[in-house]
This record gives sequence, structure tokens and C-alpha cells, in this order.
Amino acid sequence: MRGLFEKLLNAFTAILMVGVLLVLVVISTGCSRTKVTEDFFQSYQVSPGTVLEIYNPNGPVSVVGTDQEELEITALKETYQSQSALDMVDIFIDLSDILVIETLYPNDTKKVTVSYEIKVPEDVMVSVIECSNGDIDVNQVRGDPLLTTSNGNINVSEVRGTISARSSNGDLTITNVDGLDYLRTSNGNIEADLLAVKENLEIMTSNGSINLYINPELALELEASTSNGEINITNLSLETTLHEQTALLGSMNGGGPLLNIATSNGSIALAQLQ
Repeated sequence: MRGLFEKLLNAFTAILMVGVLLVLVVISTGCSRTKVTEDFFQSYQVSPGTVLEIYNPNGPVSVVGTDQEELEITALKETYQSQSALDMVDIFIDLSDILVIETLYPNDTKKVTVSYEIKVPEDVMVSVIECSNGDIDVNQVRGDPLLTTSNGNINVSEVRGTISARSSNGDLTITNVDGLDYLRTSNGNIEADLLAVKENLEIMTSNGSINLYINPELALELEASTSNGEINITNLSLETTLHEQTALLGSMNGGGPLLNIATSNGSIALAQLQ
């Protein structure tokens, strides 16, 4: 009987050791993944007023204005696959009437991330920046950029133009710009300066708070609502027809274009732009 017990114990120990070895092999294999990278750099002489469009399905984009004469494109390709995966992803640049920078993926495979840092002369007009997965940062440029990302934050500052920004999952932060067209995100907070408004404007998120700093000299109609949160006003002169915890109707300086602010889950704070 004792011999049978020892045989069973030895068999169990052997099985256990095999399991441990398999776990170690899996862990070792996972840790051995190596990131493969490739740098890209190009500079171009561009004409004053050149319009810039950027399309990058998988990765962040940063665009900043400089006082230099050439437009510089710095990019970094990254993957955990192989060098061949990097080689299959192409950075396409079209220097016709509109300067287009586009990341091209074969067969819609997104196993390679491409990150862009682009420096533009001050007279370049930024028009479109479109990402699927990645943050968008725009600073010290001109134009009326349409900014779109599915999963990422959008940060904009010091733009001489009107901003349109949309993200599905990410925060929007817009400061020191000439104007806003619309700001929308599904899951994220919105913080923005409103210096001027020419047409009706929507600022909306589904899950997040909204902080808006408004030029006190603007003439506009105002609607604000939240399902779960509260609405607060600081140092703004509003004529209100409705002001409850979750809803606000009013006007500034006799009324004008409609400013519609809404969130489902979050608070709304309206304050004077300093």
C-alpha cells in the first residue's frame, strides 16, 4: 500500500513539474517580445498659405508652429511584430496643392503604431488631422482645423482660427483660439475658451464634465443641461428664464447665436474668460 502511495505521489509531482515548466515557458516567451522601431524624417520647402492635411489611423499626431521656413516631419514607426511589418506600412506624402501626410496600412492591419511630430512655418494653414487611435496636439498654428480621433485626447492652444474637435474616448482641452465650431466627445471631459461665436455652437459629452470660459462681451442664447450633475455660473452676466440644478436657459448681451452645452453624466461650469 505504501509503495502505491509513493508511486501516486511521484506521478503527481512529475505532472506538477511539467505544469511549472509550461508556465515558465509561456512567461519567458511573453517577456521576450521585442519592440521594433524605425525613424522617419523629411523636410520640405512649402509656399505661403499651403494647406496641411494629416491622416494617421494608429498613433498620435503633434503639430506645432515655428518661425522656420521649412516644414519638418518626424515620425516613429513601432511594432512588436517584425521588421517586415514595419516595411509594409508606408508614410505617403503628397506635395500638390494640398500637402497630405498619410499613413498607409496594407489590408487594414493596424499592428504598427506611427507617431508624428510636425513643425510647420507660421503661414501654413492646418486643415484636417484625423486619427483612429492616438492623441492630437496642435499649438501655435493658423487655419480652421477639423480634428478627429476615436481613442485619444485633443489638446489645442494658440490657434489663429476656428476649431472643430471630436473624440469618441478622450478629453478635449481648447485654449486661446479665435473661435469654436463644435466640440464633441462621448467619454471625456471638455475644457475650452470661447472668445468669439458667429454661428450656433454645440459643446457636448456623454460621460464627463464641461468647463467653459466665455468672453463676457459675447451676444448669444444659452442652453445647458445635464442628467447627473449640476450647473454652476461664475462672474457671468446672464438673463435667465430657467436656472435649475440640471438645466439652464438664458441669454447674454441681448442674445444671438445659440450655444448648446450638454452632458449626461457630469457637471457644467460656466465662467468669465479672463
